[in-house]
Amino acid sequence: MSQRRQSTKPTTDLEFHASGFMVKVHGSWTDASLKQFRHFLHLRALEPTDDQLMAVLARTKQQYLQGESQLSLCDAQPCRARIGFDVSDDTLKRVAKDLAVPISKTGCQGPCKQAPIVSLRGGNRSEMFAQVSSREDWQIILNFAKAVRQSGTLLIDAGQAEQFRFDPVHAHHKPGTHLKPLQFLLGHFRGEGKYAMVPYSFQKEVIGTMEAGGRFIALRMDVAYPLTDGQIDVHKALVIAGAEQSSGKIAAHAYTDGGLVCEYAVENRKAWLEFEDQPPGHEKQWTRARKILQPTESGFEERLEVDPGGGNFTPYYVIQMRKIVRK
Repeated sequence: MSQRRQSTKPTTDLEFHASGFMVKVHGSWTDASLKQFRHFLHLRALEPTDDQLMAVLARTKQQYLQGESQLSLCDAQPCRARIGFDVSDDTLKRVAKDLAVPISKTGCQGPCKQAPIVSLRGGNRSEMFAQVSSREDWQIILNFAKAVRQSGTLLIDAGQAEQFRFDPVHAHHKPGTHLKPLQFLLGHFRGEGKYAMVPYSFQKEVIGTMEAGGRFIALRMDVAYPLTDGQIDVHKALVIAGAEQSSGKIAAHAYTDGGLVCEYAVENRKAWLEFEDQPPGHEKQWTRARKILQPTESGFEERLEVDPGGGNFTPYYVIQMRKIVRK
């Protein structure tokens, strides 16, 4: 349950509602949006004159655009009732000081069905985050806000915050369940691979991130193979995976440091992902190969299986990829 919250509303209901409107229009309104806002106020029995409204909007705009970045937490209903973390005055002041990012409570920011809503402005750009309800959710957004302040741009890897991103303009384009089978690949992983047929091992590292508004998952990876002369043979690759909105079919493209581009059709087997891969080695010892990725409690397991002919696959290597958790 959320802790008791003190009110930090502006001094009047009009200013409170205007603060949410300002976040919604990113500090710049049109005649159409202003007309909608007047209707919003009318439903709440507020009928300011044009001069009164313009004066309040000018003040809230100045407050909204103050500084390089700002977090705006919706304090209207239903957002307020669904917040499960402490947003009392003292707590928000302390958090804002630690982040060096101002935090304000606002009126309704728009998409009430996505409550609770938090918006982050960085420069003249802004991002909206939906269903930020728990203390853990809030901390993820705070970590992202800190990274945005340090980098000076919203165009950075959002990490765990990506799952909360919400675009009210393109809400109908937001991916649904199609990318869920791939989400166990998000994060930073390391592991040691073991060959089934020879007593050698290799090291692999993978970083999985959501890209293009959560419509694709990118996997940056490198694999280090020890050589007999003591050197390390390192191969790097980038994989971009996504799902078709109509069919839900998952496709991936791999780009290697050797200049190759490989396309894969990924099968979702419910408990794991599976796709045809290139047979390993330079000899034509194997007719087919398939790779299996299966989530585990600590990350995921990657297996490569090969077929010498006849359709009977046998293990080639297995590697336990363990997620690295930063504290």
